[in-house]
Amino acid sequence: MINWIKKHWEVLSYLVFGVLCTLLNIVLYALFNKLFGYTAANSWGNVLDNIICILFAYCTNRAFVFRSKTQGKAMAREFGAFVTCRLGTMLLDTAIMLVLGNLLAAQGAALMDELMQGVLSVVAHWLGPDTAIQMAASYAGTPAGVTDGSAAIAVIGGADGPTAIFVTGLYDAQALWGLAVKIFSNVLVIVLNYVFSKLIIFKKK
Repeated sequence: MINWIKKHWEVLSYLVFGVLCTLLNIVLYALFNKLFGYTAANSWGNVLDNIICILFAYCTNRAFVFRSKTQGKAMAREFGAFVTCRLGTMLLDTAIMLVLGNLLAAQGAALMDELMQGVLSVVAHWLGPDTAIQMAASYAGTPAGVTDGSAAIAVIGGADGPTAIFVTGLYDAQALWGLAVKIFSNVLVIVLNYVFSKLIIFKKK
C-alpha cells in the first residue's frame, strides 16, 4: 500500500490539493455571493477568488506535488509559466461563469427548481401523502407562512392516489445553479491545470 502511494504520489497529492483549492474557490465564491450579490460573485468576485487560488495552488504544487527545487531566475520563469497557464484557465472559468452563471441564470434557476421539485415529489411519494402533508403543514406553521410565499402545499391526484408536493422557499434556485456551474467549471479547470503543470510548468528535465 505504501509503495503504491509513493508510486502515485504526484497524482494523489495533486488531487488532494486540487480538492482543497476547489473548496477554497467555492467558499470564496459563496462568501462574495453573500456579501456582494450573485452578479458580482460571477464577475469581479470570480476573478479575485481565482487570483487567491492561483497563489495557493502554486505554493502547494511547488512544495508538495511536483517538489520543485528551482531557485532564482529559474523559479521566476516557473512562476511566470504557472501564472500564465492559470490565467488561461481563469479566463475559461470566468467565461463559463459569465455565460452559464449570469446570462443563463434564469434558465438555470428554472432547471434547478424543476429538479428540486422532482426530488421533493419523490420524497413525498416515498413518505406517503399523509405523512408528507403533515410534515409540510407543521413546517409551514400559520396560514401566513403560506400566503407570503415562504411555504406552500400542493396535492395532485394520480392513478395511485394523491401525491403531496411540498414547495418551499428555503432553497434559492439561482444560487444552487450558480454553485453547480462553479463546481462544473472547477472540475474542468483542475484537469487542464494538471496537464499544464505536468507537461509545461514543472516538467522534469
